Amino acid sequence: MNAASDPIADLRRMSALELEQLGQDSLRDHLLAQAVVAHQKHGPLTFAKLDRLVNDSACVRHPTRLVFEFGEMARHQFAQPDVDWRNQENGGRVLYLRPLLRERPDLVVLAVTYMIPLINYGEIVSDEHCLLYGAALLGLMEVEYYQQMCALADLVGAERRAAGEPAESCCG
Repeated sequence: MNAASDPIADLRRMSALELEQLGQDSLRDHLLAQAVVAHQKHGPLTFAKLDRLVNDSACVRHPTRLVFEFGEMARHQFAQPDVDWRNQENGGRVLYLRPLLRERPDLVVLAVTYMIPLINYGEIVSDEHCLLYGAALLGLMEVEYYQQMCALADLVGAERRAAGEPAESCCG
């Protein structure tokens, strides 16, 4: 688009595939920017700082309570966000974490950072978005964060996804 172009007309001329790519690029850029903000405000992130992060409205859209229970998570998951019925008036969320993680605060940090995009934006985000966000928030390379997430999933016994389910990642 040049300075003289009409942005609305330019959007109307785009194919569905181009529009989808534009949306994906915008979401990716937004998630990266949000991770940088969270990193600047709360980094280096530790277990002791997690409660402040998940209740910071500039970083997490819904106040979030961490619970070491299975909740409704599937067998391939290590964490699962849900509505916090105790805090409905504030749009609260609960993040269920595998109980085994209670003994591994370092891994809780990994799990929570991975799940924040899902808490913030729901099912529109993918594993790739979660990896991008978590790596940026923790100041890691995506491949390093991915390897740590796979180790987390293996440690807690998260099963591989069932046949027919997407398996783009070892996580979530």
